[in-house]
Amino acid sequence: MLESKPGILVVSLILALFMFASANKIFEDFNLFGQNGGNDTITIENVPVELKYDEEEYYVTGAQKTVQVNFSGTPSKLKQIQATDNFNVVLDLRNYELGEFEVTYEVEGIPDDITATVLPKKTMVSIQNLVEQTFEVQAEVNESRLSSNYTIESITTDPEVVTVRGGEDDMARIQYVRAMISGTEKITDAIRESAEVSVFDGVYNKLDVVIEPQKVAVDIKVKENSKEVPVYLNVVGSLKSGYQLDGISLENETITIYGPQDMLDEIVGVEAEINLEDIDKSGSFNVSLELPSNIQKTEPANVKAEVKISKK
Repeated sequence: MLESKPGILVVSLILALFMFASANKIFEDFNLFGQNGGNDTITIENVPVELKYDEEEYYVTGAQKTVQVNFSGTPSKLKQIQATDNFNVVLDLRNYELGEFEVTYEVEGIPDDITATVLPKKTMVSIQNLVEQTFEVQAEVNESRLSSNYTIESITTDPEVVTVRGGEDDMARIQYVRAMISGTEKITDAIRESAEVSVFDGVYNKLDVVIEPQKVAVDIKVKENSKEVPVYLNVVGSLKSGYQLDGISLENETITIYGPQDMLDEIVGVEAEINLEDIDKSGSFNVSLELPSNIQKTEPANVKAEVKISKK
């Protein structure tokens, strides 16, 4: 029990303040009187832009695909906008002719007591006559994907042709229609990968056009770098006492070697060595090939020499 009236008054005042604050919070959360005591602001990113124009006759460039919108209004209305997402950002170009124009983004579908600001507020658009053409796709692969021991044998796309739609000015600038294979995995065998198609002008500026299909399949076949070279026989050592050499010749006068192309370009022949000290009868014997370290393999893998000897 409290022992004095002042104590009771202090406690009562604290309880009253607490109850007042709680009631205020309830009114704010539930907005019992349909409005709040002030405005708030929210930002919504990456809002799609809707273009309105005659898509059968014209092509428009310069408009952002998405924009940022800042909304200002009562907290309850802002929560409603966030929850329903029932608004659109529009560029209405239906009353414009051919040419370049600075136009303003508009926000449709918001209540009258909500203020919306688009960032950027304006943009410069180009309205051109629509042109549609077909182009053959040229596929490319990043050189880093190829091992130094391989080169491209063939590279094709499926489909081979794409349809490109755009403004007549940009369409007249088209020089290259490319599908680039990216990635990092080394290509050592035939592969098929998907690649996005892009369109460029003569100095490789990417053009703002519509490509159908946007992606194509790229088939790549590779082959190992190879070169056919002559084999030169080098005879070392001597036959055992009492034997004479009647003849010696290589079964393969040329072989195919495999390796980096820059190394192959420098090789004009391969030396094969045979040591007579280990031979005491006629027959076919493996020879030792003197190969640079970067040469990965040869065909045939083993080279033989036909040796004929007889007793003196």
